[in-house]
Amino acid sequence: MKYIQGIGHYCAKTDRGLKRSQNEDSYLVVREIRFSPRFCSTTGALFAIADGMSGHTGGGLASKMAIEGLRKHCMDITPHYGSVHRGKQDEVITKLEKAFLAIHDEICTVAENKEKYTYMGTTLSTLLIAGKRGHIAHVGDSRIYLLRNNHLEQLTHDDTMPQLSVEMGYLKQSEAQGHPLSHSLVQALGQGVDEVFTKAVEIKPGDVFVLCSDGLYDMISHEEVLEIVGYRPTAWMPC
Repeated sequence: MKYIQGIGHYCAKTDRGLKRSQNEDSYLVVREIRFSPRFCSTTGALFAIADGMSGHTGGGLASKMAIEGLRKHCMDITPHYGSVHRGKQDEVITKLEKAFLAIHDEICTVAENKEKYTYMGTTLSTLLIAGKRGHIAHVGDSRIYLLRNNHLEQLTHDDTMPQLSVEMGYLKQSEAQGHPLSHSLVQALGQGVDEVFTKAVEIKPGDVFVLCSDGLYDMISHEEVLEIVGYRPTAWMPC
């Protein structure tokens, strides 16, 4: 476990698992993002996880492109993040959203130019912590959870067929869990993006964020996640 001044402790881990021949998950930790000194003197941190689409050629490449693209685009727009202390929270979200769309275009370009990567795609879930605020951008079915006061809340939205059916009133939420199409994505970077899910949350002392792929939440329950990370501060990222 490592420590980021002003943020807290974090750790990150990924594992290929027993079913796949290669690991298609990628993650990113940027320990220090400096904001424009014109606006504030604080620093922030960026966390992200990407899960390449299993069974699609180039899934691992797509997840790596998403992570490296996020690093590149967020470093390019870092100076604008100083506005978070001026009440312009929407500007931060807008910058993250634009980064996602740029990454999507980059993956599509590779897929169009190389036939073997035609169906490549990936999820991407991002948490940018700036002072006492967390900014989330997300596409796919990886997840970001917030553990607060021993309660685990899913902050992101699953872009899956069953979840879409729940929202349209065709399925109950309980029926969506374990559904045969539970990992059939309705949008993913490189495959098609209608809307980037975004959200901003106020961070309180003792909060824990968990970023994970379906490789975690498919295998263990919320109760087990609580047991494992309940005593760990700030951020934990199992793929």
